Amino acid sequence: MTKTRLRAAHENDLGALVRIEEDSFRTDQLSRRALRRFMHSPTAFFWVAEGEGGVVGYALVIFRRNTALARLYSMAVDPAWRRQGIGQALLMRAEEGTLDFGAPILRLEVNPDNAPAIGLYRKNGYGEFALYPDYYDDHSPALRMEKVLVPQSLVRPSPLHFYHQTLPFTCGPASLMMAMNALNPSINMDRTSEIALWREATTIFMTSGHGGCGPLGLGLAAYRRGFDVEIWTSSDGPLFVNTVRKAANRKVVELVHDDFAEQAKKAGIPVLRGPFGVREFEARASKGQMALILISQYRIYGDKIPHWVVVSGFDERYVYVTDPDIGEDDEPYTGSDCVSVPILRHEFDLMVRYGRNKLQAAIFLHRRS
Repeated sequence: MTKTRLRAAHENDLGALVRIEEDSFRTDQLSRRALRRFMHSPTAFFWVAEGEGGVVGYALVIFRRNTALARLYSMAVDPAWRRQGIGQALLMRAEEGTLDFGAPILRLEVNPDNAPAIGLYRKNGYGEFALYPDYYDDHSPALRMEKVLVPQSLVRPSPLHFYHQTLPFTCGPASLMMAMNALNPSINMDRTSEIALWREATTIFMTSGHGGCGPLGLGLAAYRRGFDVEIWTSSDGPLFVNTVRKAANRKVVELVHDDFAEQAKKAGIPVLRGPFGVREFEARASKGQMALILISQYRIYGDKIPHWVVVSGFDERYVYVTDPDIGEDDEPYTGSDCVSVPILRHEFDLMVRYGRNKLQAAIFLHRRS
């Protein structure tokens, strides 16, 4: 390899990095502002390769807190310095930084036409696991690849077909569609179904805006679509009713909950009470059940918001969840970051308790015989 040194990026590198972006990518170029933001992000790892004439390449990895997954967001080498081992060195440094952060899985997206990059990743043990259509600004697809950096401790679960929630309050319907589709592929996953499920399962009010969906409403929706359902909740009454500001609205939420509870009783849907954790999910998964779990987004995103995800697998160290929320438009995340995300088992047990009262809710379902 040509003599270069790897170091952390700093603002004096911005001019060279912008030039590398312009020379390396036709579309989806990182702006000067975005490059500067990543340099100062606590959840980004940004290293450059410096040659005799200045910066000649870079690697940028981004992380999500409390998950075991990292993403090689971008990597590029000045065209005049390619085929000299710089990309290999940057990739190895990206993997080292990923492990230093505590994430044993590194994922990336690459244009299927970029044969040199794909060859580099394959040579280093990256496997293809999906094709993401209409990914780049020019509407071309992206090839998804990943590498398990500590393969002796991980077993990849069977992936779900991913569906991205289209509204802030439809995480429950989106998660339910993914779980039902995994058990019965004839279940449609589209926006019409997403909205229909929300209308059917919503608690109507939540804080000062649209209501989310509780375990009873979602469980009933799955039952009506041919699934056997088991609900587990730590509360006899409606969840989060105390966050609804107006007394009249709280009364509506209580009426909806009572109606859902009566419908569940008539349908014979078991509703279990008390705390639960990883072991309960794992036991039901071994019987072929899919699970939706209400988590606190605080430990991943820093937001104190309840949120539904799908449990998509287990191994000795991790629980894998698929999250229908890819974040806001200005966040650098995609569906690839949200499918089968590994979370340490003890961290998962903390995520499934919401608020000071440690509220819990889960829905288990399997296809009715």
